[in-house]
Amino acid sequence: METRRDFLRLGAGSVAAVGGAGCLDSFGEGGAPDVESEGGGNAAATASFYTLYDFARNVGGDALDVENAVPTGQHGHGWEPQSDITADVIERDAFVHLGVEGFQRWADEIVAEIEGNHEDDVTLIPAAEGIELSEYDDHGHEEDGHHGDEDDHGEGDHDHDGEGDYDPHFWIDPVRARQAVENVRDGLMEADEGNADVYEENAGEYLDELEALHGRFEEGLADRDHGVVVVAGHDSYGYLSERYGFEIHTPQGVSPDAEATPNEIAETVDLVEREGLEYVLYDHFDGDTLARTIVEEAEGAVDVARLSPAESITQEWRSDGLDYIGQMEGINLPSLRRALGAA
Repeated sequence: METRRDFLRLGAGSVAAVGGAGCLDSFGEGGAPDVESEGGGNAAATASFYTLYDFARNVGGDALDVENAVPTGQHGHGWEPQSDITADVIERDAFVHLGVEGFQRWADEIVAEIEGNHEDDVTLIPAAEGIELSEYDDHGHEEDGHHGDEDDHGEGDHDHDGEGDYDPHFWIDPVRARQAVENVRDGLMEADEGNADVYEENAGEYLDELEALHGRFEEGLADRDHGVVVVAGHDSYGYLSERYGFEIHTPQGVSPDAEATPNEIAETVDLVEREGLEYVLYDHFDGDTLARTIVEEAEGAVDVARLSPAESITQEWRSDGLDYIGQMEGINLPSLRRALGAA
């Protein structure tokens, strides 16, 4: 059996070509997702969005046929299937989902169906199990210190981005991402015991890569001029700022549907000028309109720089090999270095 290292020698272009060949037919009907597939091995799994798909394909290598349910270019939390994909999911050996209730409601429904009627047939792999999540306060900001498990991630009285009381975007932190990969590894070893050694070896290699990614962020952001960055858009980056010791200011707040008020924009312009920030960041999937408005208004600001929530992939990024690690290192790290004055 080929290991992950052997499998990944195919390269990004070959992987994309393999991916189109293994799609579930029913997933392609009725405007449903353009499912990505890898491998063609002994076991099959569905991942509920791109990041979990990328973790699973790196752990699975050639031993696993893994499908991403969400189409290219779509956010994991914003997409809803246009048809019932439950039947396709339960035909496979494992379902890799976030395990944070409310993040993907369609996935929650599939989890409930599996727990009620297919528990012996499909292994549920909640990637967030045991990961410490930050709790939103009443104003949509984060508070640290919640040690989550799957049962604790319920919806509360405050609905932030439709995601309950806890910020689910933990994967933006490479350290927390390592724990998610360990959860995926353990789940696949349970679902496919015959390839347990392959999954353990592949996971070990990928965990080393994530540890190296963490080291590059630590080193790259250590010597900087500023302690705050402005993100003009949906703030999915709280765990990243927590891990590497800087603050994020956003005029938009947590919800991607919220629009910045004139007062909030003016306050942000004042902060940019007061802190001497030269770059304003924006989420690639939100667009750069608000960021450019702030740069135009703020004296001393030079330009905008994009961030990726590392939650999806575009066709261009796929062609450029910008998977999860590629987006973190090739997009987020350079932009943060500019914004923090560490470049």
